[in-house]
Amino acid sequence: MSFAIEVPGEAAPLSQWELVKALAGAATSTDHNQRQSASQQLQSWEADPNYYTHLQTIYLDTSQDKQVRFLAIILLKNGIDKYWRHTAKHAIKPENKQLIRSRLLQGSLNEEDRTFALHNALVTAKIVRIDYPNEWPDAFSTLIEMTKAANASNPLHLRGALLVLLRIVKELGTARLRKSQTALQAITPELVQLLGGIYTEKTTYWQELWRGGHGDDATAGFAVENSLTALKILRRLVTVGYEQPHTDAMVCGFWSLSQSQFDQFLNGASQDSWIPAPHHDMVGKHLIQFTKLHIDMSEMHPASFPMLPDSIPLVKGYWNLVKGFSDVFGKSGGIRQTSSETAGGNPKHEGPLYEKLALKGLLLLRSCVAIAYHPVQTFKYRSPEVKELEKQAVNTLKEELLARGMLLDMVQVIISKLFIFRKSDLDAWEEDPEEWESQERTEGQAYEWAVRPCAERLLLDLLTHYKELGEPLLAYCHLATKADMDIVTKEAAYCALGCAAAVIYQSFDFDQFLTTSLVKDVQIQDPMAKLLRRRIAILLSQWISVKISQPNRHVVYDIFRHLMNPDDQHNDEVVRITAARQLKAIAEDFEFDGESFYPFAADIFNLLVNLLQEVDNDETKLAVLETLRLIVTRMESHISQFGDAIMLTLPKLWESAATEEYMIKQSVLAIMSALVSSMRVESQRYQGTIIPLLREAMNPESALHLHLIEESVELWKAILTQSSPLLNPDLTQMIQLALPLLEYDSAVAIQCLEIVKNYILLAPQEILSDAFRRPTLTALAKTLDSKSRDQSQLGAKSIELVIRVAEELGGVQGVSVVVQDLLEINVLRTVLEGLHSAWESSQTTGPNRKPSKINTIKETDYFALLARIALADPALLVTMLTSFGSPIEQVWSWLSTQWFANFDCMGDVEREKLSCLALTRLWELPGPMQDLVLAHLQDYLSMWTSVVTEMADATSGEVLGAQDSLVWAEVGRYEYDTPLDVHEREFAAKDPVHRVVTFEFVRARLADLVQRVGGEQAFEANWAVNVDREVLAGFQRLSQPGGLVDD
Repeated sequence: MSFAIEVPGEAAPLSQWELVKALAGAATSTDHNQRQSASQQLQSWEADPNYYTHLQTIYLDTSQDKQVRFLAIILLKNGIDKYWRHTAKHAIKPENKQLIRSRLLQGSLNEEDRTFALHNALVTAKIVRIDYPNEWPDAFSTLIEMTKAANASNPLHLRGALLVLLRIVKELGTARLRKSQTALQAITPELVQLLGGIYTEKTTYWQELWRGGHGDDATAGFAVENSLTALKILRRLVTVGYEQPHTDAMVCGFWSLSQSQFDQFLNGASQDSWIPAPHHDMVGKHLIQFTKLHIDMSEMHPASFPMLPDSIPLVKGYWNLVKGFSDVFGKSGGIRQTSSETAGGNPKHEGPLYEKLALKGLLLLRSCVAIAYHPVQTFKYRSPEVKELEKQAVNTLKEELLARGMLLDMVQVIISKLFIFRKSDLDAWEEDPEEWESQERTEGQAYEWAVRPCAERLLLDLLTHYKELGEPLLAYCHLATKADMDIVTKEAAYCALGCAAAVIYQSFDFDQFLTTSLVKDVQIQDPMAKLLRRRIAILLSQWISVKISQPNRHVVYDIFRHLMNPDDQHNDEVVRITAARQLKAIAEDFEFDGESFYPFAADIFNLLVNLLQEVDNDETKLAVLETLRLIVTRMESHISQFGDAIMLTLPKLWESAATEEYMIKQSVLAIMSALVSSMRVESQRYQGTIIPLLREAMNPESALHLHLIEESVELWKAILTQSSPLLNPDLTQMIQLALPLLEYDSAVAIQCLEIVKNYILLAPQEILSDAFRRPTLTALAKTLDSKSRDQSQLGAKSIELVIRVAEELGGVQGVSVVVQDLLEINVLRTVLEGLHSAWESSQTTGPNRKPSKINTIKETDYFALLARIALADPALLVTMLTSFGSPIEQVWSWLSTQWFANFDCMGDVEREKLSCLALTRLWELPGPMQDLVLAHLQDYLSMWTSVVTEMADATSGEVLGAQDSLVWAEVGRYEYDTPLDVHEREFAAKDPVHRVVTFEFVRARLADLVQRVGGEQAFEANWAVNVDREVLAGFQRLSQPGGLVDD
């Protein structure tokens, strides 16, 4: 038995031999431990300055094992992203970069394996994107010279050079930095000239070879491959390398060549052609590149496209190709999206070449309609000439291409031939129902690679901009009402009817059609009935928001119930999933009524839940869950009868979801949130079921925590909103999970703040307990420094609320405990330092003015906290102010000045009244505060007059002081109040701000102080004499009837 211990990879020094050994272990070893150890060793060498040069050396050594070489070039490619830029940690040294650059091109030119050459080209392209033109100014010139030499001598070298050029052009063409775009545009003319020559030479060679038998057949494969690569590069260069392609002669020449060769190659790619069968696919790829060129030009240069030579005839030629294909559409095998990917990472699409070209023709027509009616919006400056060119392009397309005859022809061909459901479509349906339904849905991307969905989109585009096309289409749709029409044709007619809904709704009686035709069609018993049933579900979702009367809504609900019934053999998985998905549109409609849906709700809920158990695709599950959530939301209180059944299912669905299936759990939480909001108070009985799931989702140690946090917080808020004191103990304990989230600057943090605020209202005793009080205040204190204004304000209001509930439950003693906590966690120090900073700023002017640490909004929030303390116990405020070591006279001097000045910035009458009452309570205190407040008598009188006047109606004729708009005679109740709303309003009614008449409150304390200073005469002689007459007169008018009088 061996007890040898493998030395960790970090212990081995880097050498080329050691690197080959590690690469072989990671790439070829069958032992997992050896592979893992080798991978760790390779990772530890990444910081070594010679690591990447050694990797390149090993890749270039063709005597090495292929897997070793392949891993070496992959690691080199990954290292470019991480360490090539000079700002990166452990960046590759300049001398090593120079060595790597000097050997890059030979890594593709001399490489026989195309895959290896491609990955080396990717490395080269990444480096060029970073280094050109500054660090590698001769990159293109060197590559151009190598390409010219290779073209003259070696087709293998030419293939490698073209691969490198293709990847570089792709890399620079997708770059957002202006530097990269400018660099590519500067070199584009030279590249187009070079590649145009190569392309013409190679295509001429293999055409002559196959047409006349001249040339070397052994090199034909290289020639057609290199011409295809050159065409790929040219396609990109002429679209991204020019600002106005139609003004360049080379581009116009290449554009004309693409049209003439399109016809040649299309004829050659047909059966019994001059092109040998093994090369049909490569020539077909040339045709696809031409179509991409034409589509890209129309999308990227909409103003230039119509101005290029024969562009309008080109589009018409594409339409003729589509028309020709439409005659054989029913027999075509269809295009399939496969699981494999192209070199660019996009999914591959397999199918007949003729059908692919017809699809590209439809996409080009859609692009032309977009140019005419959806001009690209840009912030980029455009000269008057460019604007005129764009206008001319739009007019050219509208007048020369989108003429009425062309439009009618397009509509007729689309609805009569391209909407036909083919055998290939049915085969794809039955092969993988869920996948097919997901790809075919309205919101899917099938139109990008399938003819039928693309034809639907094109028809929608045409009907959107040409309303008059509804007339011939309406005549066709009337045929759909004939009972003797076969199912496939009727399905196509219904498809057209759905597309035309927004155009023909005034001329077509859909309600009658619904009750006389659709109700019968949905019950047809035929092997192809499922096609029609799926289409009817889609058709109803398209018309529901356009024109279906309220009395007929129950017919729609009944049809959907029927379509989701699994006991009907014609309702296969696609029909039921489609119905479940389209039911969302029915529930989303503005006129959806929960009461009318109620008779169907039980059956439909059961059918949706049962469907969830049958489907496997996560996207499909999410779609069904979203429909369920929306129905729960829209039924509002009517959902109560089904709450138990839903809540019985959701925990099971939660448990059945795998650990990584967080999206399913997100939907479960969203449905629970909707259910709680709809059932309102009745939802409290489900808290025992919801809280454990909510706690699991909010657990910070859970891998799903971050994925579920938004839905969890929404549900948590909904539960608290529908709760009343006393809270469920398990729900109360959950506050600990909210506190750590308060300090984050995010929307979730603000929602958690609202949750904490709700806890303060609903569970005040628990919040004020020793277990929660200090942690809650500490967490709230951190929000005061938040950069988010909303977060900071809500945090201050929550602390203010803690002070209020402390007074409510514990009186002055309770407030003193909270104030002591605020002192110990430095909240009050932060408040006073901020206010002092604001005062210092107000005392200085000019360029040397001291900036304030807080803005006026935060200043108002801080004064509100002090006001709450003073309103509860003014002596407690004075004690707190002196606890930092300064005498009260010194603190009050600047604090009172700033506090009175802040009234002009409060902007909230409730806050003004709060501060007014708090400052007035200080008049109850003996010396030294008595003399300090009297010293600010004019400020007090001005404040009282201002606040009382603001809360009074000056036109009522009553005594101003007797009025106070903030005093609530009774607590209002409203229809849609939640339990939290009611409790919050009842608690607010106990606030002195809403209970005390300001002027009476002020007059009582003023009278008391007047007596304490020796009576009215002494008060007037010693204190009132220092007040301006206008200020005194304004205050005296508060006790006189008749409102304000003119000065």
